[in-house]
Amino acid sequence: MDEWIDEVIEYDGLILRDRALGRGVDPDQIMKALRTGRIRRVQRCVYVRRGLEPAPLALARAAVLSSGVTDAVASHQTAARVHGMVVPGGLQPEHITVARDMRRIRRRELVCHGRALARGDVEVRDGVPITTAVRSLLDMVAEVPRLDGVWAIDDAVRREIVSEAQITASLITRPGGRGDGVIKLRAAEADGRAESILETAGRLALKDAGVMLPIAQHEVFDGGDLVARLDAAYPERRLGIEFDGAAVHNAPRALYRDRQRQNRLLHLGWSLLRFTWWDVVHDPVGYVAAVRRELERQRSWS
Repeated sequence: MDEWIDEVIEYDGLILRDRALGRGVDPDQIMKALRTGRIRRVQRCVYVRRGLEPAPLALARAAVLSSGVTDAVASHQTAARVHGMVVPGGLQPEHITVARDMRRIRRRELVCHGRALARGDVEVRDGVPITTAVRSLLDMVAEVPRLDGVWAIDDAVRREIVSEAQITASLITRPGGRGDGVIKLRAAEADGRAESILETAGRLALKDAGVMLPIAQHEVFDGGDLVARLDAAYPERRLGIEFDGAAVHNAPRALYRDRQRQNRLLHLGWSLLRFTWWDVVHDPVGYVAAVRRELERQRSWS
């Protein structure tokens, strides 16, 4: 029944309607396969076999091909996934960029951006044109909420997908356009050291409240022995902050290590504040007040 699928399926798992028709497949066969769920649509006239999750590069290729624009380039979230970045939200819609004077397409599964691309903004992966890592990151940052955008920069810099120098250079050479002001603000708010979106959220909440920012990933030693690597810290006040993700810290062994580490920190004269996602994101006023109160307490003792 599905012999025609095996004959037309491409190297990356895509099934292209035009190429299938060109090889003699009846349009009714394609429609029947769609109705019965043996194939599913990922873009207009582009399908994959049931149960297959296409790789990011295959989805980028599908987006470019379905646009019908010769010079279309996979960009924004679509290209960011190819580069291995954290991308907020679901898989769709996919994003492409075309020249400003080209007709723009907007479908449920595809967003077409009309923007100029500077020299060096595009690379080709296995024949698929995509924006470079730094261009993809900055384009995406302009389209997502503030926390998601700053966290995306933090994570990409920390994992060395892009560097701070690359971001700075890209901002200087970037052709002007909508969202550039937002991108510069998000880049200025990133520090490239946060190891979770919760750490980024905690830093932003303190910044918005005008509280002195802590040092990220601060290491505390007892002689030559590493006692703890704190998510955030005010070393001069001996105040540490930990942002607790349930998945990690609820495990029995992790709980034991956390308590052992906390006891050693207390022995060294440190105070430790712990916060969850709910504390930081849903009650930022209470979170900031707790940090500010402890900073004041530590200062009164010094």
